[in-house]
Amino acid sequence: MTKKIIISRFNNIAAILQNSKIQEIIVIQNTYQVNDIYIGIVEKIFSGINAAFIKLSKNGRSGFIHISDLKHLKKNRHINNINDILSINQLLLVQIIKEPTMHKGPRLTTNINLLGRYIVLMPFCNTIYISYKIYDENERIYLHSLAILLKPSTMGLIIRSSAQGAPIKAIIEDLDSLNKQWNFIEKIALSSSFPCLIYKEKDLIKRIIRDNYDNHINNIIIDSENGLKQIQYHLNRWNCIEPVKIQIHKTHECILEQFDVKQTILKALKAHVKLASGGHLSIESHEALTVIDVNSGSFNKSDNSKETILRTNFYAAIEIAHQLRIRNINGVIIIDFIDMLSQQDQLQLLEHFGKLLKLDNAKPQIVQLSALGLVELTRRRRGQSLQEIFYSKNHSYVNLRSYRSLRLDYQLTKTKELHDLSLNKSIKSLFFSKKFTKVIELREGYLENQKNLNDRNFVYLNKKNIIYFLNLRKNYIVPFIVYLEIFNMK
Repeated sequence: MTKKIIISRFNNIAAILQNSKIQEIIVIQNTYQVNDIYIGIVEKIFSGINAAFIKLSKNGRSGFIHISDLKHLKKNRHINNINDILSINQLLLVQIIKEPTMHKGPRLTTNINLLGRYIVLMPFCNTIYISYKIYDENERIYLHSLAILLKPSTMGLIIRSSAQGAPIKAIIEDLDSLNKQWNFIEKIALSSSFPCLIYKEKDLIKRIIRDNYDNHINNIIIDSENGLKQIQYHLNRWNCIEPVKIQIHKTHECILEQFDVKQTILKALKAHVKLASGGHLSIESHEALTVIDVNSGSFNKSDNSKETILRTNFYAAIEIAHQLRIRNINGVIIIDFIDMLSQQDQLQLLEHFGKLLKLDNAKPQIVQLSALGLVELTRRRRGQSLQEIFYSKNHSYVNLRSYRSLRLDYQLTKTKELHDLSLNKSIKSLFFSKKFTKVIELREGYLENQKNLNDRNFVYLNKKNIIYFLNLRKNYIVPFIVYLEIFNMK
């Protein structure tokens, strides 16, 4: 099994590939993200649902917090009314645990967690937890004993699964780093105006190495020399001694295009997905749930056997499990497979689908197969979905120069500059029936060599006036004389 990590440092986008197929896409945003820490102000209190809205910034969305996320403020008291804990204009140190949706703000908690490679530090919780992914009982006892010796007073620890087999020195250094991080957050909190953001994870490389690097990673490819040094630093810092090949992307082609990351994102934003069997999926995501419909396509014939239907559903189950990870679909999911009359076939499909879902870190759970033949499941929310990220108005689009961008087609048409001159019609209308009546004067104009451009379909004259040349067929010749007559080059 070949597993790679592709990192575009300039775009703040990373992808995890397994056997040359993209399995997961990770995006760092400038807006609300899980683990961001704010000093907020209590804006509204709703005693009927024991919840409150917290103002996090002057212009941004307010966050939502429930009484169950105010544990350390209760101080071991049995309080069932949020009015006994919070009051209007009260200051709170909160952390985002769920990113906002299209119509809801972020979900907050006062139980602050600081993530490390091997340890999670909980400043307001005086307990020790061991990851359930560590199955060896002797290893659990050993790590729990080590945590008792290392745990700071009045603070709690979570031992992550990556701590299994890790050197004690690496675990201690990780804890020291988290302690320094918490001291820094305390100083910032005391000296900042309210409400405000006081901590945010902006380092994509640190996050990738900390959360996604494991023994199965064979190769890491990045498009930045400084990023390459950061990878080596974090690998050495966390004693990741497993052999891994680190490469820098040096070709002119964008790293996101060479490994089909951009194309995968664009496909994941579409509603229809083709299946290898000839059918297709129709995926519709809403705020409350996602509906996936399996269509037989070319197999929709009168002589279809139950084996053909079962095989098509098997192909659909494989693709659905993949799409859940790529799109990061969260919440309630309803799947309408092709109807199967045999209960044995239904059982085989559910068993096959369940095995595929076990590979997902978000741990989807199949709830039931309803009387109408609908498969119902839930998937734990792990950040915003791709649709929420790229459709959100608050998302700052990830751009590189010229053709290196991840803007959607409809966003391009809306945000195109008025000074751009786009000649993108057919050859016939462009060069034989198009009449130019206006003379455009370009100052400091120049014509770049197409061989040096990342996208050979564009030729740049200057930043304000751009001509988009077509990728012409061999039997056409570009009449540059026409352009020389139009543009007065100086």
